[in-house]
Amino acid sequence: MTDAAVCGGPWAVMRLRHNGLSKPVFNEEAILEEDRPDTIGGYEVKSLLADLARLSGQQVQARPVLELLIGDILTRASVEPAGLDLYLCVTGLLPPCDGGLPLSALADRQQAGFELLWHADHGRYVVVRKIPLRSLTDERSVMDELLNTAELAQGCLKELAGK
Repeated sequence: MTDAAVCGGPWAVMRLRHNGLSKPVFNEEAILEEDRPDTIGGYEVKSLLADLARLSGQQVQARPVLELLIGDILTRASVEPAGLDLYLCVTGLLPPCDGGLPLSALADRQQAGFELLWHADHGRYVVVRKIPLRSLTDERSVMDELLNTAELAQGCLKELAGK
């Protein structure tokens, strides 16, 4: 049986440096993909939205909102609380049109994972999605949800136009 003694503190650091081990042994960049967290938190999403808003020349508030024009759809994304959870709230504003869709058709959309609402002041429909942050894994998944919302809104626009 071999006995080993472990020294700590400044004396151990000086001894390691003296023996040529001055660099940390742990390589932080070598973390495997499966070792990374499975979700992205509210702070990270807010930071991402704020950074992207700054890059696009938008004003950044305490609760950042990122606006992107994707095709004909103006998307807005922010982190919103609902109960104990945080959600990525993404809205897609369709171009102005006549509000001819019956309210029963609007209510059916909620079952599909989004709501289609009429904004009377602006004369346009709005697609609203609330994605739980616990279902997002990284920055790419946040951006994918913005694109998915724009795609849903584009599909609604085609349906409203009768195409």
